[in-house]
Amino acid sequence: MIEHVEEDQASLFGDVVLSSFCPTVLIVSTPNYEYNPILQRSAMPNKEEEPEENAGPCKFRNHDHKFEWTRSQFQHWATGLAEKHNYSVEFSGVGGSGDEPGFASQIAVFRRMASGQDEVCQEGELHQPYELLWEWPNASLPSH
Repeated sequence: MIEHVEEDQASLFGDVVLSSFCPTVLIVSTPNYEYNPILQRSAMPNKEEEPEENAGPCKFRNHDHKFEWTRSQFQHWATGLAEKHNYSVEFSGVGGSGDEPGFASQIAVFRRMASGQDEVCQEGELHQPYELLWEWPNASLPSH
């Protein structure tokens, strides 16, 4: 989902979530830009047509994506956040085989590591970092 905001906001998102909410686990997925040529080739009306050699960079998968990262860019972003906020991070993905050019969508799994950071996070969990404005009523419960 981070591809739907500007790149600098994606970094801010990671900082805010990992420092303010301190989740035990955070899973982030985003398209793998390197996989796009495979998807775009399979979407061509006539599969015998080859894209022009100098047709320019590959298109994003969705018109509202603000950016799409290569595996290296995503790993750089995630590793930096993990180190900054005392998390470990593992990389995986879905779609494709994971061989070149990687999975269609890449996934980073952040896990909070035990340390003094836990004390800061636990203190933060004692207060609500947001104000509840409205709550969706549970339709399965009988109304009073």
